[in-house]
Amino acid sequence: MALARPTPAPGTWTYDDLLALPDDGKRYEIIEGVLYEMPGPNAEHALAIVNLLLLLAPIVRTLGGTILTAPFDVFFPGADPVQPDILVLLPEGATLRRRGVRGAPDLVIEILSPSNRGHDLLTKRALYGRAGVREYWVVDPVARTIETLVLDRDALHAHRTATGTDPVASRLLPAAAFPAAAAFAGLDEIEPDEA
Repeated sequence: MALARPTPAPGTWTYDDLLALPDDGKRYEIIEGVLYEMPGPNAEHALAIVNLLLLLAPIVRTLGGTILTAPFDVFFPGADPVQPDILVLLPEGATLRRRGVRGAPDLVIEILSPSNRGHDLLTKRALYGRAGVREYWVVDPVARTIETLVLDRDALHAHRTATGTDPVASRLLPAAAFPAAAAFAGLDEIEPDEA
């Protein structure tokens, strides 16, 4: 008879504990030893990711970098692991390995959902700043905004917020001067759920 593994105490979760969880189809992150369940993305979230990938991939490749999407594990101090919606690795930065990325990505993009808003705006912003993520984009499909934050010492600070025809401002990817609205193309065609 197999013995059930005890559930780790809050603040003590590790990657090994995560691997021991039954495969329930859910995504999880561990930040500072705390397990967070990640909800599945809605259509707006998924479409914004695809739009951003199409806009950014040619620019990132020109720079010799790599662009990846969740679910893909990223490991650095305090993150064991996290799964950003989109991450960019530029040459000489974090290391891409079979199981995930080791070190802080150069650029992390999170798409806000009603269920993860505070997690992305507070918890992950602080974590990414401490880890040395050089640029963080917060994409809000409801407000149709893209806020770029840049690293100063060990914290991420607001750089610019773009909406509509405003160009997205990136210090890392200066050629990414597309209008914010391009990230939200097609969102208005999504049918509402039936009541």
